[in-house]
Amino acid sequence: MPLTALTAWETLFDRLDLSPDGEDAGTPVLLINGAGGVGSMAIQLARVAGLKVIATASRPESRQWCFDLGADEVVDHFGDLPAQLAERGLDSIPAIACFNDLDRHYPAMAQLVAPQGRLASIVGNKKPLPFQELREKSVGLFWECMFTRPRFDNPEKGRQGEILDAVIGMVDDGRLVSTRSQGLGTISAENLRTAHRLLSSLMHCRAEARPTAGGGFLMQTAVGWTLVQRRFVGFKV
Repeated sequence: MPLTALTAWETLFDRLDLSPDGEDAGTPVLLINGAGGVGSMAIQLARVAGLKVIATASRPESRQWCFDLGADEVVDHFGDLPAQLAERGLDSIPAIACFNDLDRHYPAMAQLVAPQGRLASIVGNKKPLPFQELREKSVGLFWECMFTRPRFDNPEKGRQGEILDAVIGMVDDGRLVSTRSQGLGTISAENLRTAHRLLSSLMHCRAEARPTAGGGFLMQTAVGWTLVQRRFVGFKV
């Protein structure tokens, strides 16, 4: 949760320059891949900030998940995004975040973003992106990497501690819910086999293992099936 929460917070409030304190209440924000780990946190943080949250998801389960987290609208990222949003009276979005497959979604993002708006992405592009439309609109495109502050010894690297304190407060008072859904206990051969079996049963699944403060690791499965996108498998030692 700390990784996804930090990434979501920095995307919304640093890169897209939205206010976490309600000063931008009612401002539309489009979150592409809202049912993923970062997207799930971004929906909640945006809701707490009073933003109008439009998320994307494709499967019925993932659409419901986004609504349950507080999305105002959910559209299908495999469909025509501009057309779907136009049907909802949303054809110009000032802030758009991409949490998956920038190459696929960039054309729609460039079309939808409002003049002088902002785009942010946590994923890179595999092919060159045409920026002419962004230049004509005076739009900024920002990358988000939660490791930037510590990696480059940024003077405000302590800010991430403050962000996590704020997130913990929101979890404690019920405004945020964790997206971790399954813990497998201590690291053991049997639990590792169970984790491997779970991962192997998922289509097109990638997994990431991150160290935890207790000396174990947290395995996050992401992309592929939407239900996979919000499953976190943790071990403790």
